[in-house]
Amino acid sequence: MKLPQDRTVANVVSLVLCGILAGVVIAAAAFPAVGVSGLTAKSASDSFSDLPAELKIPPVPQISTLLASDGKTEIARFFEENRRNVKLADIAPVMRQAVVAAEDNRFYEHQGVDARGIVRAFVKNQSNGETTQGASTLTQQYVRWILKYGAQNDAEKKLATEDTAGRKLREIRYAIALEKELSKDQILENYLNINFFGNQGYGIYAASQAYFSKPPSQLTLPEAAMIAGMAQNPTQYNPVNKQNGTKAALDRREYVLNQMVKLKYVTQAEADAAKKAPLGLKPKASSGRCENGNTNFGFFCGWFLDWWKSNPAFGKTRTEREENLNKGGYKIVSSLDVRMQNGAQKQIDQRMGADNRFATGIVMVEPGTGRVKAMAINRKFGIKKNPGGKTYPYTTNPLLSGSQVSPGYQAGSTFKMFTAVAALEKNIPLSHSIYAPDRYTSQYTGSCKTGGNKYCPKNASKQMQGLQTMSSAFGESANTYFIPLEEQVSVKSAVDAAEKAGVEFRASVDVDNKKAAQTDPTAWGSFTLGTAQVSPLDMATAYATIAARGKYCAPLPLKSIADQDGKQLTELANPTCKQTIPQEVADAAADMARCPVGDNSMVGLNCTHAGGVRTAASISREIDRPVAGKTGTTDDNNAAWFVGFTPNLSAAGFLANPDKYSDQVPNTQIPIDATREALNTALQKLPVKNFVAPTNKLAFGVRVTVPFTTGDSVDAATSKLRSAGFEVRVSPTRENSDQGEGRVARTDPAGGSSSTKGGVVTITVSNGQAPEPDKPEDGQDPGDGIRDQICAANPDLPMCQNN
Repeated sequence: MKLPQDRTVANVVSLVLCGILAGVVIAAAAFPAVGVSGLTAKSASDSFSDLPAELKIPPVPQISTLLASDGKTEIARFFEENRRNVKLADIAPVMRQAVVAAEDNRFYEHQGVDARGIVRAFVKNQSNGETTQGASTLTQQYVRWILKYGAQNDAEKKLATEDTAGRKLREIRYAIALEKELSKDQILENYLNINFFGNQGYGIYAASQAYFSKPPSQLTLPEAAMIAGMAQNPTQYNPVNKQNGTKAALDRREYVLNQMVKLKYVTQAEADAAKKAPLGLKPKASSGRCENGNTNFGFFCGWFLDWWKSNPAFGKTRTEREENLNKGGYKIVSSLDVRMQNGAQKQIDQRMGADNRFATGIVMVEPGTGRVKAMAINRKFGIKKNPGGKTYPYTTNPLLSGSQVSPGYQAGSTFKMFTAVAALEKNIPLSHSIYAPDRYTSQYTGSCKTGGNKYCPKNASKQMQGLQTMSSAFGESANTYFIPLEEQVSVKSAVDAAEKAGVEFRASVDVDNKKAAQTDPTAWGSFTLGTAQVSPLDMATAYATIAARGKYCAPLPLKSIADQDGKQLTELANPTCKQTIPQEVADAAADMARCPVGDNSMVGLNCTHAGGVRTAASISREIDRPVAGKTGTTDDNNAAWFVGFTPNLSAAGFLANPDKYSDQVPNTQIPIDATREALNTALQKLPVKNFVAPTNKLAFGVRVTVPFTTGDSVDAATSKLRSAGFEVRVSPTRENSDQGEGRVARTDPAGGSSSTKGGVVTITVSNGQAPEPDKPEDGQDPGDGIRDQICAANPDLPMCQNN
């Protein structure tokens, strides 16, 4: 490759030639239609010298690639122009030579402008009477692309692309200046990366893939000659375009090969052999966005894209953020773990196909980072038309991550966790005892199946009736324990605990209920039984907060991200975490959550009351390490859930009909079984970690005797109870009693019993009417022997010692 011996002399010659020829020759050579009237050598020279010489090189749009956490498995690409920059060393030498031969055979001799080529083009075009030959060097062509991409508005875009002598003058001026700043190899590399070669091939990397499905380092002589031929007219010479056929491409390839012989890049024999070679096309279509990416990871990809567009770090608006993704050339290594994803998807596929109207899926989240490890569901992420007007199997709705369009599903008894957290935050311990009847009439407004206008849920089984602690009630999922516990702590506090853990309320009815519960103690009593709609991502995140000892981490799809220059943008990939729940509260909640799954309390609390049954004992039989979790079903089995966790992984599985919430699910065991197996597989390569035992204070509390207040005025009773260290709640419902109207009929816990200092004592006031004869339901405890029941269920309590 011959280089000029004196760049200074060449620069002067170029400038002089350009100054003389700019007004007349350039216009005639490149734009004969413009003519030469009104242009003189003097005026052209003056305007040329007045043009700025400094050219700001903007970033060129490149593909952003989303990879799995292994840094290898591609999930999707995002782009407006299919381009990926490569180094010159990664481009086959014959490709570099071919483009020089095709577009600028004096590239290594001129200094940005080829004066000889300008004169030649001028003469040729004048003899033809039309523009048949251009005179732009590779450097000028590169300048043209820079001006196009650097345009900030329509006017600048027009200036960069209009067919005028003025544009040509600007290109010449910038090309000369650019050659002083960059080496020939740098200019050639940049040109090869910026130029359009047709067939969605922006830049040589994409072109090599688009025509031959190979990287540019592996291009052969005939392949390189064909691609180089595309530079002049990507539409006319495109062999993939069936309207053109292959003749135009072959003719153009032959021209390039002949030029390479003239420049002594190849021998005549090599060129002749290349001319005889078939085109050998292996076109590779390149499509962007999640619906065209790896179908196994589509829903994760969809959530990633929504996360990106919602993140102010990537732009001022959602539109700007998406444009930055499509142009930024980011290499994004996501949090998605291929092994965990495949394991979860396998369990889902084994239990329910994509053609089922019910959706079932699993989301896995890493406690302490919020990184989402898996998102599996029995749907296909895509925009294909579904048969028979159905909404499945193809959809792009965020069925796992939630949105205003798809707010989620009622989570059932998994929400009892948040009432428990609210209670623990008020120093109500795990041993806190409440009698759980088969059905409980609450203070909350709502209809009751047995009559009345008070919400009155019942338990799933009569076996749950009896004296329960927080741990045993959670283990058995006793509704009629958690409703009175919710009354003690307030719905407002339970909602607050859910939000601190990571739950987001999207459905308008839930937003309204939340607002009502802020001021009305009788509103949204069903909250603790999971009537709010939430996503599986919400629940996996919320239980991950408990697993991380109360540290909430916003769901994160990233492991790392680098810009198009390879610079790691560490701050964008770092977890966003904060301590939202006290560590000791989360530790106690995690200990309680070991009860449903067949594990044991670390402080010896019983996980069921006498005769009770755990709701998901199979979990600990399968998962041989400390594990916790909670099942959840709704009234009439409209949805089924299981959320399980260890200190280093949280998983939420669900089953529901996304289009008709009232449908009964076919098998409530599906989320338990699928999540158990997926979680067990995912944990195989993770270290065994232990939970932290709860403090004695939150396990057992400080026990004090409840004062007798029956017959007292409400004010007097309140004073006594507060003096003893209790919080006081007055039930809004009055009841029949031997006491006078307005007097204390009873308290819960009862006067004389032992309860937790700092806990809530509920005062029930007499309505002045005599009580009806006591007719306890079958199996109902009449109220005697409360202490005996507590000690029978939990013999290790301090109050039960030395009896």
